[in-house]
Amino acid sequence: MIALPVVMVAAGMATRREGPWTLMRLLGLLLIMVGLGFYTLARIQLESSKQTCLMTRGVYSRIRHPEYLFSFLAFAGLLLYLNEPRGILLLLLMGLFPFRLARWEEQGLEALYGDEYRRYKQQTWF
Repeated sequence: MIALPVVMVAAGMATRREGPWTLMRLLGLLLIMVGLGFYTLARIQLESSKQTCLMTRGVYSRIRHPEYLFSFLAFAGLLLYLNEPRGILLLLLMGLFPFRLARWEEQGLEALYGDEYRRYKQQTWF
C-alpha cells in the first residue's frame, strides 16, 4: 500500500522537527511505531505463508485487513506527532480508500471461499 512509504518518509522528516516533547507528540510516536510494527509483521506473515488458501493465522487470526488498519494508525500517529489538526481531513479521506478497498476484497473472498470466509469474518474484526 502506498501509505507505508509516505508515513516512513514523513516520520523520518518529523524526527528532525524541533520543539518540546509533549504528551501528544509521544502518543503520536507510539502510534507510528505500533502501526508500522504491526504492518510489517502482517506483511511478513502474509509473504512467508505462501499459501493459496485463506490466511487465518498470526495477525490475520484477529484482524482481516491488518495492513490497511495499521498503516491508517501510523498515519494518525504522524498527525499527532506533528500536531497537525488540519491533517484530520486528509486522514479521513485517506481512510476511505482502504476501507472501501477492504469491502471490495471481502466480496471477492466471500465469493471464492464461501462459508469458510463468512465464519472467518464473524470471528475477526475489520
